[in-house]
This record gives sequence, C-alpha cells and structure tokens, in this order.
Amino acid sequence: LGLESAEDNFRTHNLTITGNEESSFWLPLYGNMCCRLVAQPFCMANNVMTGFLNQQQLVGSLINWRRLYCVLRGGKLFCYYTPEEIEAKMEIYSWETRIRAVDKGTKKSINNFSVINPVNGEAVTQLFAADSREELHKWMEAFWQHFYDISQWKHCCEEFMKIEIMSPRKPPLFLTKEATSVYHDMSIDSPAKHESLTDILQRKIEETDGEFLLGQQKESAPSLWAPLFDGSHQMLVQKHIVVPDAKSCPLILIAHGTE
Repeated sequence: LGLESAEDNFRTHNLTITGNEESSFWLPLYGNMCCRLVAQPFCMANNVMTGFLNQQQLVGSLINWRRLYCVLRGGKLFCYYTPEEIEAKMEIYSWETRIRAVDKGTKKSINNFSVINPVNGEAVTQLFAADSREELHKWMEAFWQHFYDISQWKHCCEEFMKIEIMSPRKPPLFLTKEATSVYHDMSIDSPAKHESLTDILQRKIEETDGEFLLGQQKESAPSLWAPLFDGSHQMLVQKHIVVPDAKSCPLILIAHGTE
C-alpha cells in the first residue's frame, strides 16, 4: 500500500506475498483484503511551532499591536490570547499559512512577516511581528519546513484523517485461557492421548473382524429360552420343588408348540 491508498473509505486490495531465504512466510495467503489505510502526518497531528507573536491592528487611522500566542499546525496558524486557552479550545483566530517576509522598508518592520488568508475569494493579509530577529528566523524556517511536508503528504494534509477506535468487546473464549499450542486447543478426547484417528479406526476394524466398516455387528447367540416362545418347537421342562413336611413331588411344566 502506498500514499495514494490512504483515504476515508474502505478499499479492496490484492494480496501479494513475497519471501526469500532470509525472510519467508508461513501461511500461503491469497486473494483479497479489505481495509482502510489512514495517514496522520506529524505536521497534521502535532504542533510544528509555538510562541508569542504581535499582530498589527488598524483602529481608525491608528496602528495597534496585540500580543497573541500562536500555534502552527495542519497548514494553519492558530492564535490565542494565552497558552491556557489551548486546552479550553478557545481559539480566536486561525489563518491559512500562506506567508511572506515583509521587505526591509524600515527598522520597525525588520522582524515582520505577513500571513495571507483567502476570505470569500479575496486575499486578506495579516501582519505579524516577532520579538527578535532570531525568533523571526525560527518562525520562517518552521513555515518553509511545514510547507514542504504538506507538499509531500499531498491529499493526506487536506483534512485530518481520524482513526476510528472500536468499542471494547468481550474477548473470544480461546483468548481467556492461557496461551497454548493450536494442537492442544483443538484436540478431541480419545482413549489414548496421542492416539490418532487412523489408530482408532484400525483398532475398531480388528475388534469387529472388519464388520465395523460395513456397519454390521455379529448376531448375538440366541437365548436358551427363545425356542419356548417362537411357536415352532415342543419342549419338556421339569422343575423340582421341595415342600417342607411333605413328600417331594416333581412339578412338570409342558409347553406345546406347532411345527
């Protein structure tokens, strides 16, 4: 994926996996992958330059200077009365940072620079002054570096891309246990811990003389009482019962059946 793939929407990308002797891949992945590539350049997410500057104001025919705390970030110059207003988000001005240094007309303008801000299709110029020549150099270097970074990141600096953080969910069951190998997590209960499926099948075949594969089992031996109820044989069953204080006599039970 390259810089041109960074955008606010999801896109489908073709998977291409390369490997060599020093770095090889284990999983043979193939197909497509759907994802969103977000780019957050440092110049868009962080303050590039901060400090106090003096802004020129015209009140009638009088020139007035007011002191502002300025922050260069994301292609704009944000101005506050005090640094504490940054946390309170009490921004009073923000200008696009198209700047130029003011010509050395007088000694008073030696530390000045102008910020050009397009408003309603017209260029509105704001004049700023640094406290010293050294401070002016710091601001000018920050401006030029900022412009260069924005030109390199291209469309990623047009608008700050936000990273959507998904709400926390209950972790899957396999993540709640102590991490072990995939074999132990997916193994099934078996008579022997290391007995494979092939060993189980072979043992079943030997126990059933091969009938395990046919889904048939040997017919169990017929019960000794079965001929008594099948109606096809005649049997004579005798049982002796001993009666106390009496002569022993046999009790004869005769079952008749038809052939």
